[in-house]
Amino acid sequence: MAGKHYGIVTGASRGLGEAIAEELAREGYNLVITYKGNQKKCEAVQERLAKEYGVHIEIYQVAIENEKEVAAFRKWTEDVMGKSLKVLVNNAGCYTNQPSEKIDTKDFCSVIDVNVKGTFFMNRYFVDLMIENHFGKIINLCSAVGLRAAAGSIAYASSKFAVRGMTQAMAIDLGKYNIQVNAIAPGAHKTDMYWDAVKIDPKLMESRTKQCPLQRAGEVSEMYHIVRYFMSSDFITGQVVSMNGGTTMV
Repeated sequence: MAGKHYGIVTGASRGLGEAIAEELAREGYNLVITYKGNQKKCEAVQERLAKEYGVHIEIYQVAIENEKEVAAFRKWTEDVMGKSLKVLVNNAGCYTNQPSEKIDTKDFCSVIDVNVKGTFFMNRYFVDLMIENHFGKIINLCSAVGLRAAAGSIAYASSKFAVRGMTQAMAIDLGKYNIQVNAIAPGAHKTDMYWDAVKIDPKLMESRTKQCPLQRAGEVSEMYHIVRYFMSSDFITGQVVSMNGGTTMV
């Protein structure tokens, strides 16, 4: 497949990552989709998208918080897919909900490692391909709590505020290479992570849903429209688009 334009979506074995990969496949992109632990789910996504959209899809296991693994992934990707990387979507992440006065420090550091350092490693190791092509679109996954913190979000909010800053800094630095860097800030969507949070604290999640002006959680399929928007525009960079039902408003 070397020589053909392709995209990378991390954490694409389920939820919003799978939806993002599907939108890119619908647009005709060959893809590399990554997973950390569930190979069978990732293989199922690979098989479904390849069958439905006729594109070539590779899967790769990587813990993005591990720099050596990301470096190995970078080499593998160029060997298998070539240098024509057009789209990088940093979706992989983790979540914890613990109040500031009780949070376990290991849990805090783990969220920072995955969401901040992992996103940085992916961007740092792959951006040279886009610089060489003088073209690229990077989409980082932020969050509604990366715009406004919520109860119990000290780890997750800290990480996503950092991703928002990273997005803006990269947009400034990489604009001269014709690379656009933007972020998506979802609110509560009906993903595995959402349902896990409901199990942990159903009252909290119900309260957050009611605080949203549209008073519902988003459907995973609503990710399609935002990805399509970023892909179709060549004059938007450094922005955060908040698909969160009005939970945050700019």
